[in-house]
Amino acid sequence: MEYYWIILMLPAFFHTSHGNCGAPPRLDFAELNAEFIDKDNFSVGETVTYGCQPGFSRDPKVSNIVTCLNDSTWSTTGIFCIRRSCGNPGEPINGKASIDDTLFGSRVNYTCDPGYNMISKKDYRECMANGQWSNEVPVCEVQKCPPPDAIPDGTFRPDMEEYEYQNAVTYECNDKNAALIGHKTLVCTTFGNWSSDPPRCKEVNCESPNVDNAEKLSGFNGPYTLNSAVSFRCSAGYTMIGSSSVKCNATSQWEPPLPVCRMVTPSPATTKEKETEAGGMVTQSTATTKEKETETGGMVTQSTATTKEKETETGGSTVTQKPSTTKKKDENNEGGNNVGAIVGGVIGGIFGILFAASAIIYVCWFKKKRGGGYVAPTRKNPDGGTSSSHQTPTEQCEMKQIEAQETH
Repeated sequence: MEYYWIILMLPAFFHTSHGNCGAPPRLDFAELNAEFIDKDNFSVGETVTYGCQPGFSRDPKVSNIVTCLNDSTWSTTGIFCIRRSCGNPGEPINGKASIDDTLFGSRVNYTCDPGYNMISKKDYRECMANGQWSNEVPVCEVQKCPPPDAIPDGTFRPDMEEYEYQNAVTYECNDKNAALIGHKTLVCTTFGNWSSDPPRCKEVNCESPNVDNAEKLSGFNGPYTLNSAVSFRCSAGYTMIGSSSVKCNATSQWEPPLPVCRMVTPSPATTKEKETEAGGMVTQSTATTKEKETETGGMVTQSTATTKEKETETGGSTVTQKPSTTKKKDENNEGGNNVGAIVGGVIGGIFGILFAASAIIYVCWFKKKRGGGYVAPTRKNPDGGTSSSHQTPTEQCEMKQIEAQETH
């Protein structure tokens, strides 16, 4: 009987629990409204609403409501809570801000420009949940320098009660003839000190400038103090080595150094011709072409230094010849002889000798033919005997002619 009633009630139990939803889902940056927080069973079609967490604001374009569905699940919705913006954090005077965005949770960092120091305790600001930036915009204060040091026998300007970054002072000596040794101008740096040590004043007096074999064109009389200038000119026959104008510098020295006047000498053979006269011979040489002309006993010979020298001795006179590797040169003399004439004379002499020898041989041959033979003449020896000598046909013919003349 008891089991019967249980079986009858089971359909009713399942009918009442089918389609119910459990606790609503958790959403990023959102939270359930207060009336739904303690409830964990919702029927089909029942809805719940959400609100945004601190630092986030609701996007009105996206729904913040979810519904219990027939399959016992909750409906979905888009992101309706977005980060809240804090707006522009502001920039410091003489400084810069570094930031990625201006939304809740972001942070902006501040730095000061060179020559300025941050006097605020915090160099940053943070975007808070209420949409406001923390702290105040930092303050950058200009760097200050202590007053510059005074120097003996000199002053500086401007003279102020306070010196700030990039303020400058200029020093000068009370005596206009004194030299200021060191930096004339000092600047207040980003570190709160001056760019260099103060200069000092020093008396300047250069010695009287004297240059041998020269005369002054300006600066005749001393004293010669700082920046005194003197100019020079060399005397006739002298050339100047160095600068013609010098100035007295801060170390009591002439700058550039004093010049030197040197006697003018003939130019080197590499640039000009030289003429040398010795006895009756005059020789001219030019190094750029290396040709030489030598006059000796009425004969002039041109030579080119690109070849080797040849010496030819003729009749007691010596002629120096330098044949050219590229051109032919004619050798001229006052007697009208030249190389062509000499060669022609030699060739003519050779032909003359050959012609005379041929004539003698022909005469001897002709006489031999008429006489029917030839007997070598005999010579008388010193002891009274005779001997026959072996002679050439020419010699034999000459001897025969002599004997014929003696008989006549």
